[in-house]
This record gives sequence, structure tokens and C-alpha cells, in this order.
Amino acid sequence: MSLTALSRSVLTTDGQDVDLVSATPELTVPQAAEFLRTSERHLNDLLDAERIVCRWEGGLRLVRLDSLLEFEQWRERGHAAVDRMMRWNQEMGLYDD
Repeated sequence: MSLTALSRSVLTTDGQDVDLVSATPELTVPQAAEFLRTSERHLNDLLDAERIVCRWEGGLRLVRLDSLLEFEQWRERGHAAVDRMMRWNQEMGLYDD
């Protein structure tokens, strides 16, 4: 999976031309969907709802990797909470396998 970096040229105070590269890698929608193990349609719904940060460049949606990682952590915490509730319900005799 390749990452797309943002870059731009700027002039320093002594007239030198310097390329700046963003420290925030970005992925295309297909790459991001693969990363999250979800469909592109579901990912687009998440992007439309602004649950994950993205930007448009020339008709292409670029998804920030740090936002994907943050969403993945949030999702994993939710799964862990459900698992804890199920174990608690089993211990209390409220839920059978």
C-alpha cells in the first residue's frame, strides 16, 4: 500500500528554494477501505459524516492516515466494551452462549 505525501516549495529568507513534505501521509479511498477492512461505500459514508478526515484533490478523496488510526482505535475500544459487557452478563447469568 503506497502513501501519498503532501509537498510544496517555499523560499527561505536567504532565497533558497526548499520542498516541504507533510508529516501526515494520506491514502486513497480504496487503500483506506482495505486498511479498515471495510467497503469503499461504508468508508465514503464515514467520510461524508466527517467521522474520518479527508480532503479532495482533483476529484480524488485523500484520507489522512492519522485519522484512520484514530478511528480504528475508537472502533477497537467499542468492540472491547461490548466484549466486557457480554462477559459480565455471562457471569451474572443473564446471557448464555
